[in-house]
Amino acid sequence: MNFPATSRKDLQKASRKNELIVETGFQIQKDFAEFGLEIQFSGKATVFYDELFGQMKHHVENLMTESMERFMHFLYRIDISQKDINHYQHEMKDVEFGEILTELIIHRELKKVITRDFFRQQNKGTLNKELE
Repeated sequence: MNFPATSRKDLQKASRKNELIVETGFQIQKDFAEFGLEIQFSGKATVFYDELFGQMKHHVENLMTESMERFMHFLYRIDISQKDINHYQHEMKDVEFGEILTELIIHRELKKVITRDFFRQQNKGTLNKELE
C-alpha cells in the first residue's frame, strides 16, 4: 500500500502550489481592475477556478461586444497574442469563444505568476550563496 507523500518537503511543495494559485487569483483581479472590471476572489485555492471563471467570462464577453478596441488593449495588457488564441481555438474546437478566451487568460496569468516565482526563487538562491 502506498501512502501519500507527507514529508516536510512534500508538504512545502504542495502548499507552494496553493500559494501560486492564490497569487494567480490576485493577479487576475489586478489586471481586470486596470480596466475597471471587478473580480471577487476569496483567496482560497480550492475554489479558485469555480470562483473566477464565470466572472471573468462575463467581463470578457462584455468587452468583446462593447468595444473591440478596448478588448484588444485588454488582451495586449495581459499578453495574449492572436497566435495564442488560434492555438486554443484549435485545441478546444467545441467550446464557446468566451470560454476559450477565459481559459487562455487564466493560463496566461498562471504563467506570469510561475515565471515571477521562478526568478524570485533564483534570486533567493543567489542571495543565499552570496551570504555563505
